[in-house]
Amino acid sequence: MPLQPHDPAVPLKGHALRNEHLRQRAVQRAESAPPLARLLVTIRAQLLGLTRLELARRSGISRGTLRDLELGIHAPTRRILQQLLAFYQREGVPVDRIEELRSLYAGAGETLEQFIARLELRAGSSRELARRVGISAATLWEYRRGNFPLPWELLNRLCAAVGEDVAGAETLWREAERQRLRQRGYPEPLVEFWVLCSRAGYSEKHLLTLGLPTAAVRRLRYLELPPWDEMETVVRQIACNGELLALERMWRSGEASQPNETPDPFGLRLRQLRKKHGIARRELADLFGIGGKKPARIIKYIEEDGFYSAQAYPAGLAALLTDSDSQRDGLIEAWRKRRTQFHRRHRPETRFDFRLTRELYGFEPSDMEPILGYSTVEYQKIERGVHRVSATGGDRILRAIHEAGRRKLEALLHQRRQRESEREAWQHPRSVRELIALLAQREGGLIPLSRHLKRLGLTGLWTARLRAISRGQEVPPWCVLERVANVCGITECDEVHDDWLLRYRERLGQIYPSPLGVELRLLIGELAESLRDFSPRLGFNYSVLVRDLQRIDRDEPIQWFHVERIARAAGAISSDERWRELHALWATASFRRKQPKT
Repeated sequence: MPLQPHDPAVPLKGHALRNEHLRQRAVQRAESAPPLARLLVTIRAQLLGLTRLELARRSGISRGTLRDLELGIHAPTRRILQQLLAFYQREGVPVDRIEELRSLYAGAGETLEQFIARLELRAGSSRELARRVGISAATLWEYRRGNFPLPWELLNRLCAAVGEDVAGAETLWREAERQRLRQRGYPEPLVEFWVLCSRAGYSEKHLLTLGLPTAAVRRLRYLELPPWDEMETVVRQIACNGELLALERMWRSGEASQPNETPDPFGLRLRQLRKKHGIARRELADLFGIGGKKPARIIKYIEEDGFYSAQAYPAGLAALLTDSDSQRDGLIEAWRKRRTQFHRRHRPETRFDFRLTRELYGFEPSDMEPILGYSTVEYQKIERGVHRVSATGGDRILRAIHEAGRRKLEALLHQRRQRESEREAWQHPRSVRELIALLAQREGGLIPLSRHLKRLGLTGLWTARLRAISRGQEVPPWCVLERVANVCGITECDEVHDDWLLRYRERLGQIYPSPLGVELRLLIGELAESLRDFSPRLGFNYSVLVRDLQRIDRDEPIQWFHVERIARAAGAISSDERWRELHALWATASFRRKQPKT
């Protein structure tokens, strides 16, 4: 017969004997139970000497719940476990047993997930721990499951909230970060570098402020190793001496094993093709409709740093700059290979075939609704692998994107052909206004045209005057327009000259009443900008020319030789039709003078 544990000389009887038998049978059954259930039975039956009913009454936990826990049917919830731990601490259960129970429930703390679970247990609940550090319980759950990378600063706050030493957590945190980066294809030197950056609280956007060149930052985005000399300044600011030396050895070894290829063959080939065809960056930017103060800068970034732009999309650049299908396919494949590395570091679960095809043609997720019928959110879930699609469904999506991209490329090439025709239109202007407007379009504006003409030695054509000519507000003498056409390389000006004759004659007719005076000034305007510039051709004083024209404007009697010497100085000959027209206007001057003025 079992003896009374408090008084070994007294044997157990009645209910005490019955309870002892219950405790012994519980311990025997627990030998085949899970470790957590076995420890719960050991603490209750052997350390506390309680039956299940007694424990239920004293701890406030139902007897059925205790039965399921001790038989291993259910694992305890965090609330139930907290009640048990509080009761055990009040009853004086040894600390090592309580810690063993925590370890069996939350894990041994060998991973970051288990460590966070132990912190939640010590805080009482995940909601309480999240409240103490100022985040939501849902966010803490995401961190615990590894869906979000846990910031080092937040881990420090979590440990401080429950009085846990953070030194033991650093190793777990480092290993979790390394594992996350390795799964995304990061080379080992970059894994260590980004772990150090995360510990210091720096992200990619902070690297430029730490002194890292822009080109090096873009190479990091594509999982490439920039030269160590460029990285050393940044690493010294985030690592201790031992970590610096270890990372330097790893980095130089990675550089030696890194393929000796051009970091961005796509950008390099683009630049070579662009220079081969003699196309400026600004011209490409204008074709794609890139705005801003320096639109050509986008093309520069693409060529030099592998920059991706949805405006200057890769398929469009390849279509504009390549001459054959094989050349275009090789260029797109080079872009696709490098762009895959970029996306792999962010979301390895992404459907790269969908993402790269969409980016190939510069489509945004919001553009997919008219193409595929999916809303922006629905398509993003498909592209990110949240919603699965069948193989045939995926093929239909790719075909639809390629078809929409083909139409987009056709519109781009049509726009280039239209631009080329407009660019050559300056060689065949049809009017005075078109002459200046097309030249301004060729040079990029009226201000650049004015500067260009000044560099070529033409003065008196400031921007405001060119604007007035292009708007039809001023019609300059033909000699001015002829010099502009000559220095700008325009050889066909017959239509412009005919338009000038009509417009200049109309303008003179509004100022001078005599048709003879209008025609003489029309002849002068073809050779000189003003009467003073024309007078040296006559061999007499400028004032004499002005006096003769004033008399002609009033249709006063004047001898023919006064008109003849002006006409001959202007290049007219007696056999010309205009000479006979001038003579007829001179002969009828007296009749016009006699007519009443209206």
